[in-house]
Amino acid sequence: MLIGNMISFAGACFTLLSAWSRDRKRIYLYQAGQCLLLAVANIFFASVSGVTTYALCTVRNCLLACDGFTARRCALFVVAVAVLGLYANNRGLVGLLPIVTTVLYTAGCFYAKRTKAIKLNMIINLVLWAAYDLLVGDYVSAVVDSVSAATALVSILR
Repeated sequence: MLIGNMISFAGACFTLLSAWSRDRKRIYLYQAGQCLLLAVANIFFASVSGVTTYALCTVRNCLLACDGFTARRCALFVVAVAVLGLYANNRGLVGLLPIVTTVLYTAGCFYAKRTKAIKLNMIINLVLWAAYDLLVGDYVSAVVDSVSAATALVSILR
Protein backbone atom coordinates (compact mmCIF):
# COMPACT_ATOMS: atom_id res chain seq x y z
CA MET A 1 0.00 0.00 0.00
CA LEU A 2 2.82 2.42 0.87
CA ILE A 3 4.67 1.77 -2.41
CA GLY A 4 1.46 2.29 -4.39
CA ASN A 5 0.85 5.61 -2.67
CA MET A 6 4.44 6.74 -3.34
CA ILE A 7 4.04 5.98 -7.05
CA SER A 8 0.67 7.71 -7.02
CA PHE A 9 2.35 10.81 -5.63
CA ALA A 10 4.63 10.93 -8.69
CA GLY A 11 1.58 10.52 -10.92
CA ALA A 12 -0.10 13.30 -8.96
CA CYS A 13 2.47 15.78 -10.17
CA PHE A 14 1.40 15.05 -13.75
CA THR A 15 -2.28 15.32 -12.75
CA LEU A 16 -1.73 18.81 -11.36
CA LEU A 17 0.29 19.89 -14.39
CA SER A 18 -2.49 18.68 -16.66
CA ALA A 19 -5.16 20.49 -14.65
CA TRP A 20 -3.25 23.77 -14.79
CA SER A 21 -2.06 23.60 -18.41
CA ARG A 22 -3.78 25.67 -21.10
CA ASP A 23 -2.38 23.77 -24.06
CA ARG A 24 -4.42 20.78 -25.32
CA LYS A 25 -1.35 18.77 -26.32
CA ARG A 26 0.34 19.30 -22.96
CA ILE A 27 -2.87 18.44 -21.10
CA TYR A 28 -2.99 15.03 -22.74
CA LEU A 29 0.77 14.36 -22.53
CA TYR A 30 0.72 15.10 -18.80
CA GLN A 31 -2.27 12.79 -18.48
CA ALA A 32 -0.38 10.05 -20.35
CA GLY A 33 2.45 10.29 -17.81
CA GLN A 34 -0.05 10.26 -14.97
CA CYS A 35 -1.85 7.18 -16.32
CA LEU A 36 1.37 5.26 -16.86
CA LEU A 37 2.45 5.82 -13.25
CA LEU A 38 -1.01 5.05 -11.90
CA ALA A 39 -1.13 1.80 -13.88
CA VAL A 40 1.99 0.75 -11.98
CA ALA A 41 0.58 2.01 -8.67
CA ASN A 42 -2.60 -0.04 -9.13
CA ILE A 43 -0.48 -3.20 -9.16
CA PHE A 44 0.23 -2.45 -5.50
CA PHE A 45 -3.47 -1.80 -4.81
CA ALA A 46 -4.29 -5.25 -6.26
CA SER A 47 -6.69 -3.74 -8.80
CA VAL A 48 -6.30 -5.51 -12.12
CA SER A 49 -9.10 -3.44 -13.65
CA GLY A 50 -7.29 -0.27 -12.54
CA VAL A 51 -4.03 -1.45 -14.15
CA THR A 52 -5.83 -2.38 -17.37
CA THR A 53 -7.81 0.84 -17.52
CA TYR A 54 -4.83 3.09 -16.82
CA ALA A 55 -2.68 1.28 -19.40
CA LEU A 56 -5.33 1.85 -22.07
CA CYS A 57 -5.66 5.48 -20.94
CA THR A 58 -1.92 5.99 -21.42
CA VAL A 59 -2.20 4.99 -25.08
CA ARG A 60 -5.43 6.97 -25.58
CA ASN A 61 -3.88 10.14 -24.14
CA CYS A 62 -0.83 9.82 -26.39
CA LEU A 63 -3.15 9.55 -29.40
CA LEU A 64 -5.13 12.57 -28.21
CA ALA A 65 -1.95 14.62 -27.78
CA CYS A 66 -0.81 13.77 -31.30
CA ASP A 67 -4.23 14.29 -32.95
CA GLY A 68 -4.52 10.59 -33.73
CA PHE A 69 -7.77 9.96 -31.86
CA THR A 70 -10.34 9.28 -34.58
CA ALA A 71 -13.97 8.21 -34.22
CA ARG A 72 -12.95 4.63 -35.00
CA ARG A 73 -10.21 4.67 -32.37
CA CYS A 74 -12.57 6.22 -29.85
CA ALA A 75 -15.05 3.37 -30.42
CA LEU A 76 -12.21 0.85 -30.20
CA PHE A 77 -11.03 2.27 -26.87
CA VAL A 78 -14.55 2.35 -25.45
CA VAL A 79 -15.05 -1.31 -26.37
CA ALA A 80 -11.55 -2.29 -25.20
CA VAL A 81 -11.99 -0.56 -21.84
CA ALA A 82 -15.40 -2.13 -21.32
CA VAL A 83 -14.44 -5.66 -22.37
CA LEU A 84 -10.93 -5.81 -20.87
CA GLY A 85 -12.03 -3.91 -17.78
CA LEU A 86 -14.91 -6.32 -17.12
CA TYR A 87 -12.67 -9.30 -17.77
CA ALA A 88 -9.94 -7.98 -15.47
CA ASN A 89 -12.29 -6.79 -12.73
CA ASN A 90 -11.30 -8.44 -9.48
CA ARG A 91 -12.89 -5.83 -7.18
CA GLY A 92 -16.62 -6.36 -7.78
CA LEU A 93 -18.68 -3.17 -7.89
CA VAL A 94 -15.64 -1.07 -6.94
CA GLY A 95 -13.80 -2.44 -9.99
CA LEU A 96 -16.61 -1.20 -12.24
CA LEU A 97 -15.96 2.42 -11.32
CA PRO A 98 -12.70 2.78 -13.33
CA ILE A 99 -14.40 1.15 -16.30
CA VAL A 100 -17.43 3.44 -16.27
CA THR A 101 -15.29 6.51 -15.55
CA THR A 102 -12.91 5.75 -18.40
CA VAL A 103 -15.65 4.99 -20.91
CA LEU A 104 -17.32 8.33 -20.11
CA TYR A 105 -14.05 10.24 -20.27
CA THR A 106 -12.97 8.55 -23.51
CA ALA A 107 -16.22 9.50 -25.23
CA GLY A 108 -15.92 13.01 -23.82
CA CYS A 109 -12.36 13.31 -25.17
CA PHE A 110 -13.58 12.68 -28.69
CA TYR A 111 -16.12 15.49 -28.52
CA ALA A 112 -14.20 18.00 -26.38
CA LYS A 113 -11.94 20.00 -28.66
CA ARG A 114 -11.58 23.33 -26.87
CA THR A 115 -9.65 23.76 -23.66
CA LYS A 116 -12.71 24.66 -21.56
CA ALA A 117 -14.61 21.54 -22.71
CA ILE A 118 -11.52 19.39 -22.14
CA LYS A 119 -11.21 20.76 -18.61
CA LEU A 120 -14.90 20.16 -17.83
CA ASN A 121 -14.53 16.57 -19.02
CA MET A 122 -11.39 16.31 -16.89
CA ILE A 123 -13.18 17.62 -13.77
CA ILE A 124 -15.93 15.00 -14.04
CA ASN A 125 -13.29 12.33 -14.61
CA LEU A 126 -11.18 13.44 -11.62
CA VAL A 127 -14.14 13.49 -9.24
CA LEU A 128 -15.10 9.93 -10.24
CA TRP A 129 -11.49 8.75 -9.92
CA ALA A 130 -11.25 10.39 -6.48
CA ALA A 131 -14.20 8.26 -5.35
CA TYR A 132 -12.49 5.13 -6.71
CA ASP A 133 -9.18 6.10 -5.09
CA LEU A 134 -10.83 6.33 -1.68
CA LEU A 135 -12.47 2.93 -2.14
CA VAL A 136 -9.16 1.17 -2.96
CA GLY A 137 -7.08 3.00 -0.36
CA ASP A 138 -5.10 5.21 -2.75
CA TYR A 139 -5.32 8.22 -0.48
CA VAL A 140 -2.63 10.24 -2.23
CA SER A 141 -4.49 10.04 -5.54
CA ALA A 142 -7.83 10.78 -3.85
CA VAL A 143 -6.49 14.04 -2.44
CA VAL A 144 -4.62 14.99 -5.60
CA ASP A 145 -7.56 14.15 -7.89
CA SER A 146 -9.81 16.34 -5.73
CA VAL A 147 -7.28 19.20 -5.70
CA SER A 148 -6.70 18.76 -9.44
CA ALA A 149 -10.43 18.97 -10.14
CA ALA A 150 -10.51 22.24 -8.17
CA THR A 151 -7.38 23.44 -9.98
CA ALA A 152 -8.95 22.70 -13.36
CA LEU A 153 -12.04 24.65 -12.31
CA VAL A 154 -9.90 27.63 -11.27
CA SER A 155 -7.98 27.30 -14.55
CA ILE A 156 -11.25 27.55 -16.49
CA LEU A 157 -12.26 30.66 -14.59
CA ARG A 158 -8.95 32.49 -15.00
